[in-house]
Amino acid sequence: MNTIICRHCDLVSERPVLTKGYVAKCARCQHTLYKAKAANAKKILALALTALLLAPPAFSFSLVSVHLLGVTEQTNLLQGALLLIDFAPIVAFVVIFCAVVAPVLLAACMCFSSACIVLNKRPHLLSPVLKMTSLLIHWSMLEVYIVSFMVALFKLNSYADLYYDNGLFFLVALLILNMSMICEYSNAYYWDFFTNE
Repeated sequence: MNTIICRHCDLVSERPVLTKGYVAKCARCQHTLYKAKAANAKKILALALTALLLAPPAFSFSLVSVHLLGVTEQTNLLQGALLLIDFAPIVAFVVIFCAVVAPVLLAACMCFSSACIVLNKRPHLLSPVLKMTSLLIHWSMLEVYIVSFMVALFKLNSYADLYYDNGLFFLVALLILNMSMICEYSNAYYWDFFTNE
């Protein structure tokens, strides 16, 4: 029997057959169980590959140059996070994980699973990769870092001269790709594709 378990209240129910655009909700707590969404594996593969190519310059190129009292300082995302280690190591770890590690791992996992669909292969690593993808979607928070970064720039603007560097454009492009991948991806569709073949 094809069953599904609610992640919030653990109610076991029979998985309904849905047409595209409909949502299955838990009978007890009304949380969404899954959405009937057909993911475009080729599109996700292209987005994920592009995100993986953009990640190195986005994280290593300078984001902004700050000119204050005759001194100009440049920094990138990794340098900014590493500077926090001495003052707030937990915050530094969270920033590195949520803004660097999780987005890159998410793109790699989506690239791998989408390539498996496109090539119609099912390697042994597929099941853990799909599980990791469903976890990383919640931990990939590049947009939170960019919002906090822009708030910091807004506050610094009255004290120093700011010059935006190439790294910021790569980072914004990576953010757009990351959000597009998450919007296109359907974990239920990927599981169904491989279990029903």
